[in-house]
Amino acid sequence: MKIEMGESLLQSYLRYEKKCLVTQTNWKTSSQWQIEEEVYQTIQVMFDTIHNHADFSDVFKNGSLEQVLKQSELDVVGINNDKLYMVEVAFHENGLQYGDKQETKDRVCKKLLRAYLIGLALFPNFTYEIIFASPKVNHATDEIIKEYFSILEKDFGDGENISFRYLANEDFKDEILLPTLKSSLYDSDTSELFLRTAKMLEIFNLLDLSSKGKMTVRTNIGFFKPDENKNIHNDDAEAREICKVQNRLPRWFKHPEQNNSRILYAYLRLYDSNSKFVLYDDLKKESALDSNFNGNFDQMKNLGRKNHGKIFEQNGDKIYLWDKVKDFVLEMYEHYKE
Repeated sequence: MKIEMGESLLQSYLRYEKKCLVTQTNWKTSSQWQIEEEVYQTIQVMFDTIHNHADFSDVFKNGSLEQVLKQSELDVVGINNDKLYMVEVAFHENGLQYGDKQETKDRVCKKLLRAYLIGLALFPNFTYEIIFASPKVNHATDEIIKEYFSILEKDFGDGENISFRYLANEDFKDEILLPTLKSSLYDSDTSELFLRTAKMLEIFNLLDLSSKGKMTVRTNIGFFKPDENKNIHNDDAEAREICKVQNRLPRWFKHPEQNNSRILYAYLRLYDSNSKFVLYDDLKKESALDSNFNGNFDQMKNLGRKNHGKIFEQNGDKIYLWDKVKDFVLEMYEHYKE
């Protein structure tokens, strides 16, 4: 089965951000599923309402309700208790386009109203959120889709039980992409295609999610000229170290009994953002490791393939968080101490 990157991202979004216990891409209805007669009659009334609606009368053209339900599929679905998420996602590199802007709007509305009917027919006891998502929609198309989304929400949504959402451009980035990437930092599961791709970019230091609320992408990924990059080998060592820390920190925070975890937790308990450092003697005392302190601490302040992971910088008796992982460490600490 072919899985598009957009579908994989939205599956991860439903799983990590919407906390869905069950998710599926390329979901399709089955002719073997039975719809109670009373429910079917209710849906038929709604289908006729759509046919007679001033703005959506041509959405299903000459199709019947039976055809719509039998031939329906959804890009991604997710279930969280009694709430159902139905998602259609489209990624067109040059901007969402199914023809001209009017045709594009009609196709989007058809997808959403079809999902709406599926919800009424097969999940009558659920509340549901119907989402259309696209990372790039050109301005004129974006405006007309927003206009008709307002009509959808007003005439077919009821706020509490049924809602329609349109997430495109900056909204797609801020509400779907970045939160999903950020959530993936706290979970080692990379079963979804999109998150595996994100992890690969992190490994090669092409994607940096360590800054609070920000995503940084490295753009200097071509071949380097030696005279322009005097510290290539050092940069590579630091990149490996950053990835090591990002991969290991969740386990450290989950296992506070480990020696390296005890030192890190001790540091963060003593850390004051105003002074920005902790004194060596205070850290050693707070960790309560005695003779085990020096060896473990050394492996947390130096670069090395077999070290624990570089967290600290030392200047005399002052211990600082290593600047390249500082924001990531503090953010992870806030996450795990809650």
